[in-house]
Amino acid sequence: MSSRHGLRLLVLIALTTACARDSQSGPALAESARLTLSLDHLRHLGLDAVVNGRPVRVVALYAEAPDYRPTPSPERDGSEGIASLDDAARAAVVYLRAFEMTDDERARQEALGLLSFVVAMEQGDGEFINFIDARGRLNRTAPSSRKSMSYWAARSIWALGEAVRVLGSDGLEPVSGARDVLDRAVARMARDVDAGRLLGGSATATSEALLGILALHQAEPSPRLTSLAARTAALLVPLSRGNATTAPWGARTDRPDAAWHAWGSRATVALARASIALNRPDLLAAALQEADALWGRFLVAGQVPWEVSPNGSARWFPQIAYGIGPVIEGYVALAEATGDRRYAVFAGLTASWFLGANPARVNMYDQETGRTFDGIDGPSPEQVNRNSGAESTIEALLALQRVSASPEAMEYLGYRPTGAAAASLTGLADRREFAGPGGARLTLTRDAAGIAIDESGAAAPPITLTYWPAANPSETWLATRLASQWNAENPSVQVRVQPLPAGRSSEEVLLAAIVAKATPDISSNVSSALLARLVRAGSVVRLDDRVATAARLRERTNAAMLASLRLPDGGIYAFPWKTNPEMMMYNVDLLASAGIDPPRTHSELLDAFRRLARDTDGDGRLDRWPFWAGLKTTWFERFYDFYPLYLASSGGRTLISDGKVIFDNPAAVAALEVLRRGFDEGSLPRVNFSVGRDPFVDGTVAMKIIGPWFVRELNELKVPGLRYDVAPVPAADGTDPDDRFAFADLRSIAIFSTTKHPDAAARFVAYLTSPAADRLLIEHASQLPYRIGLAGDPRFAAALARWPTLATYATYVGRTRDLDLDPDIVEIFDLLSEAYEEAAVYGTRPVREALTRAATEAQRILDAR
Repeated sequence: MSSRHGLRLLVLIALTTACARDSQSGPALAESARLTLSLDHLRHLGLDAVVNGRPVRVVALYAEAPDYRPTPSPERDGSEGIASLDDAARAAVVYLRAFEMTDDERARQEALGLLSFVVAMEQGDGEFINFIDARGRLNRTAPSSRKSMSYWAARSIWALGEAVRVLGSDGLEPVSGARDVLDRAVARMARDVDAGRLLGGSATATSEALLGILALHQAEPSPRLTSLAARTAALLVPLSRGNATTAPWGARTDRPDAAWHAWGSRATVALARASIALNRPDLLAAALQEADALWGRFLVAGQVPWEVSPNGSARWFPQIAYGIGPVIEGYVALAEATGDRRYAVFAGLTASWFLGANPARVNMYDQETGRTFDGIDGPSPEQVNRNSGAESTIEALLALQRVSASPEAMEYLGYRPTGAAAASLTGLADRREFAGPGGARLTLTRDAAGIAIDESGAAAPPITLTYWPAANPSETWLATRLASQWNAENPSVQVRVQPLPAGRSSEEVLLAAIVAKATPDISSNVSSALLARLVRAGSVVRLDDRVATAARLRERTNAAMLASLRLPDGGIYAFPWKTNPEMMMYNVDLLASAGIDPPRTHSELLDAFRRLARDTDGDGRLDRWPFWAGLKTTWFERFYDFYPLYLASSGGRTLISDGKVIFDNPAAVAALEVLRRGFDEGSLPRVNFSVGRDPFVDGTVAMKIIGPWFVRELNELKVPGLRYDVAPVPAADGTDPDDRFAFADLRSIAIFSTTKHPDAAARFVAYLTSPAADRLLIEHASQLPYRIGLAGDPRFAAALARWPTLATYATYVGRTRDLDLDPDIVEIFDLLSEAYEEAAVYGTRPVREALTRAATEAQRILDAR
């Protein structure tokens, strides 16, 4: 395997990290240094080519110092060509991840160009050629290029599977023939797997193909893919050699007599992800074998070797990004699969190799240029290979993308091992100390069970944070449990839970606390209606530029999900925690008895109104109603009638844009008009129901717009005979289904500017929004975390399945709109409530006139500021 390396990424990941200087390790970062990942150098290596008549993008193999001009394979490597499928497929994964995080259209286009190259290199039977020359001609003769199901084929499956996961089932349509190529490659892979053969005779290639199958399975789950993933994982499990006390300490190698090599060791990440996707704890146990024993020795040794022989002897150089990166990715995957913070810490400590914690004490990743040097050939700066080619570029990005989305990994990226690195993996010491920012210390200790973390030597004295959750029982229970776990794991930062006083709104309590200068460090249940006021008062801390919360935002959301939550300065000032997409809940039996399906359009909704309104006791008055539309004009009552109907038809437009009122539009007219007709025709009641009585629960009302929290209430009530389901809120006739959005009363977590410990508070917020905490939120409260891809994420499948209809609600998490982040939004909703009352409920003013009147008055409010 040739050692071709490099780096560059424009994911606009600007994170704060820190480290302390140590004479035995690399150059220290300033405590407020910025880690910027940039795709620029990767783009610099990108070339246009034509292969088999198809325009494609490729990545040049080499870029040599000092000018870093893209160059082809040299004669010493057999003159393989100008670019390889090996690199292009992995680069496509980088760009797909970048697009997923940022919605950067350039990253998507680069990925599609590289995927076109993948398709062009397939030979019609699921096998691939690897190299092309500068004229786009395929190299069919070099051993590293010949048509086969080997590394380059496995990486093609990985890239194409990731494309389906990130871009959706139709996301490959711009690349002609891509889906056919993927299907043929998967079928060809299955033949080797069924024959018990590692792809290309390699655990690396097999693992990377498995990553592609798992990505495809997440997007398009099927028994066929489940079976193939399980059979592929089964090939990797028995490759672990030795154990915690016997060399080579769990190393996963292609053959019993083969050495473990520090390039492409992706079996751990593949098995960890397979354990989640397939719900197979045995695969997680297999993933831990190499990480706990062999990689644990690397941490205590203070460096990752190039090779480990079956008897345990280590060869330390060269050290390359392709060797370090897969270990980092494996640790992050184990943190996700186990929920154990230790593995994320280990990922951060290992990733510090890129930032100077290496034998040469050189920053291998250059933040100004976006380059990653090709390797270290010995323990001195003079022995650094300062070229920056494709493989190092790509592998560093793959690793650092994962680290940047892990709050715990980012926290420890600035730590450095103290003392000299070990010369051997045998006879190794049982502990290694690391120095962190501000004099902090972390000690790793090794025993037969793996690596433990001791942070008792941290320089800072214990501090206490006050956390105010909502006072309802489920959220108080959740807050108490998570704080208890945090306190046990973080002795230097203790959290005291104090629920918001019951009987008053969180907005009132928090505003009163601000006036009294008695705000907590952290509070959840912060509404968007309150947030803009808090920001205007300077009462909350910006979170997208704090290490822990910035990383968690990246792990949990993407640019599209954050776009409507940014304040005018571009900042995120409250962490979007839970979202509750509102849907149309309906009584299954009442709709069936009326002979109707859940309405999808306003025409169907009006028909349902007429057919569901009934006089069941024959007294001449209706006593069963189709829909619950409130008569109260309190501003938040519109969350359950007008506003969700509006968002279902507005294409995601809310009420305000760039200081202008925009709700005087056809979507708002349609929403008020369908309600007006329901009231006017007498199928919606102009009376309030009894206080404390829910007419949906007792069968008086057939449909209501409500969020998933209501599912928990229904479960507790256990109403005999009530069968219910949910469907999207009906939209105006002719609305494109892809343009429908749901209203979600988003609740966020804020850190108040009165805190003395904003970074510690940010770490706790990241903990409250971790995957493990999100599972508890779903399981205990039947509420949904604001998390990308929630409905298809295998980590949450069991939790969602615990509650009826919750998996359906989860499908809308990424397609929700909340209130505008405007300090006068409550007053604007008051105006809409007046328009609702006079135009829809009582018909005293025409719908269009009422909306125009409300919009004009709302604009006056905005202009007066």
